[in-house]
Amino acid sequence: MRALALAVVALLAFPAAASAHVEMSPDRVDPGSFTLFTVLSPNESEQPLTGLRLTVPDGMEVDGAAATPGFTAQLVRDQSHRVVAISWQGGSVAADDLALFRFSASVGPSETTLHLVGLQTFADGSTKVWKTPVVEVAKESAGSSSDTTGRGLSAAALGLAAAALAVSFRRRR
Repeated sequence: MRALALAVVALLAFPAAASAHVEMSPDRVDPGSFTLFTVLSPNESEQPLTGLRLTVPDGMEVDGAAATPGFTAQLVRDQSHRVVAISWQGGSVAADDLALFRFSASVGPSETTLHLVGLQTFADGSTKVWKTPVVEVAKESAGSSSDTTGRGLSAAALGLAAAALAVSFRRRR
């Protein structure tokens, strides 16, 4: 319970991350960069969250998906073998809890906005679509120290939530 309380406090301290539902960090990367992305998927349903499928837009090349406790990760490829989605299935995240999913990807050399779609699946078979995972591919401007601070605070909130989630999993064993 303490771990869950810590995660809630972290999310409340950073309301932008808490109110955005399925979110991805970082939300801004340099053109041509290779990045480890973290997807925060809170369960806002009364049913357990059993899966997340994330679409991968053109302009992003996925290299791999990390394992998430209780979930099986799968890269979904099209006929040309390009990864078009990442699927994490088979786990169970209680109502009002959250899950963290990670994957590595590179982005193209052009400045653009990449829009991903998250599809949450629940134990009763229902689904919820989120269009909030967005990545800005743009060079860092010299006068963006407030943006950097905001991203640092969001990263800190995600780190606290990840720590709380890890403690929660350990206590359940």
